[in-house]
Amino acid sequence: MKKNFYNQVLSHSTGTTLGSELLRDVLIPSLVGNNEDIMYWAGKLLARKLLLATDNDLRLFFEYAGWGTLTHIKSKKEEHTFELSGEPVKVRFDATEKPDFQLEAGFIAETFQLHNNLTTEAKVEKIDSKKPLVTLTITIDSHAPVQTEASSIEPFSMIEFDKVQSTQTTDE
Repeated sequence: MKKNFYNQVLSHSTGTTLGSELLRDVLIPSLVGNNEDIMYWAGKLLARKLLLATDNDLRLFFEYAGWGTLTHIKSKKEEHTFELSGEPVKVRFDATEKPDFQLEAGFIAETFQLHNNLTTEAKVEKIDSKKPLVTLTITIDSHAPVQTEASSIEPFSMIEFDKVQSTQTTDE
């Protein structure tokens, strides 16, 4: 953790992310070591618990979760490339020595897997602290179907939620 951790996190322009930053970058690594796999699997678990209605809901989910701006850069049949940027990403670069983005990678991978019923993995391809920008690649294995468990969780549409929020804001 950098010396200016608190200053960087508390001065976040859209509000504080102190709570999540403490858990993510201080507590969890202290408890389990710097095991990126745990954060990846935590992201996958969150995606199962916070089931999004469509892949298109990812962008808004990332914004509301305070994870940054997720942009879908390109698609091939079995590969998708995303870029993660924005103030939350900058704050993580400014506040921590070596931020990882495995939580986000796991969340994206599991969301795609739940929607496609195909084995899907994500990889952080590039971390550019100067821009700040993170490139993530999602790989879908069309030859490896997965059996999804029946879920009692109702898929949530971030797009519909955002429309309601926008309508309420303009009505006030």
